[in-house]
Parts: sequence; structure tokens; C-alpha cells
Amino acid sequence: MKKLLIMTLSLLFCVGLSLPAAADVFVLAEIDKDKDIFVQENVLIDKDIDITVTVDEVADKAAEAAAIGNQTNENNEACENCAEKRAVIRDSLIENLGIINTNQATGNMNNQGNLVSVAVDAEEPNDNGPDPNGSGFSNAQASVQQKNTLNTIDSINIIFRDALIQDSINGNEGIVGANQSSGNINNQMNATAISACLNGAVALSEADLGQSTTENTVTENNVVKISLISGSVLNNRGVVFVNQTSGILGNQSNVLSLAVALESFEL
Repeated sequence: MKKLLIMTLSLLFCVGLSLPAAADVFVLAEIDKDKDIFVQENVLIDKDIDITVTVDEVADKAAEAAAIGNQTNENNEACENCAEKRAVIRDSLIENLGIINTNQATGNMNNQGNLVSVAVDAEEPNDNGPDPNGSGFSNAQASVQQKNTLNTIDSINIIFRDALIQDSINGNEGIVGANQSSGNINNQMNATAISACLNGAVALSEADLGQSTTENTVTENNVVKISLISGSVLNNRGVVFVNQTSGILGNQSNVLSLAVALESFEL
């Protein structure tokens, strides 16, 4: 009997070796992983620019233009309830020639300005025309500083406060400046300085702008504002500046400084 059992087990073992193995394996695992990432990035950029300009030229003439504007709103208080306002420029400032400036404000405590300074130095012609050896100097400077500080505004229940420019400021030639405000305590400025020296040798131009809004307090509830420019500021030639706001405590400025020195010029 014992011998028969051994032979049976041996036979089953041999059969088992000849059959393929198959199994289903289910693995349940819980993995805890901690990962620390530290990123430190230091960016340091230094730019040092030294410019030295030496002009060995004795000028026979000069043209210099300067436009400087300073505007400040300080320690003002605006308290409004149901104060609807609308500023509208419609079908206006069209096909003008020369210098055109306009300011429009329906708000409170707004500073608006347009500055234009133009200088041209042309040598008087003689029987032989301008001196071909003559030289000139051209310098233009435009500088604007605007500041809003320590102002308080409290507005409630204002259904509309609109600033609208429609079908306007089109087809002009020259210098055009426009400011529009339906808001409160805004600074708006357009400054232009242009100098030209005919038969000139040197031209210098500088434009500066400084603006700040600090330490103001604003509270507004149920106030609706719209600023819109449509069908406007089209097909103009020259210099065109436009500032528009229906908001509060805004500083808006356009500053242009242009200097021209022509090496040769014929009248």
C-alpha cells in the first residue's frame, strides 16, 4: 500500500510538471510617500550706462522749447448721493488745422491741462540764400508731474456716470489735445514740446513723467460708470492726444518731446 501511494504521488508530480501554471494574484498596498522640494531663485540685474556726448560745434542760432506742467489733488473730500453726471463730446473737433485743445469735466476737483511749446529757428535768407556753413542747436523738453494724495471719496446710489466721445476728433491736422472726465479728483494733462533748427547740427530731446496716487480713501456703493470712445480719433495727421475717464483718483498724461536739426534746408 505504501509503495502504491509513492508511485501515485510520483505520477501526479510528473503530470504536474508537464502542465502550464496559472494563477490570479490580487495585491492590496498602502504607500506613504513624503517629498520635500525646495526651490531658491535669485535674480540680480545691474545695468550701468554712462553716456558722454561732446559736441565741438559753435552754433550760429538755437531753437529751444519747454513744456512743464504740475498738477496736485490733495486733502480733498467728495461725498455724493444720487449725483448722476455725463460728459459728452459729439460731432466735434473735426477737420481742424493747427493747434486744437479741449478740456471737459462734469466731475469734481479735476485738474486738466494742455501744454504746447513750439520753437523754430530759421536763418534769415540773404541774396545768396541761407549760409551753407551755418549751424544751429535744437532742444526740446516736456515734463509733467501729477499727484493724488490724502483724498476721500464716498459715493452711493449713482445710476450713471458716463464719459462719451462719439464721432469726434477726426480729420485734423496739427496738434490735438483732448481731456474728458465725469469722475472726481482726476489729473489729466497733454504736454508737447517741439523744436526745430533748420540747417542745424545738434538736436536734443527729453520727456519726463511722474505720477503718484497715495494715501487715498474710496467708498463706492451702487455706482455704474461708462467710458466710451466710438467713431472717433480717425484720419488725423500730426500729434493727437486723448484722455478720458469716468473714474476717480486717476492720473492720465500724454507727454511728447521732439527736437529736429536738419543738416540742409532751402527756403
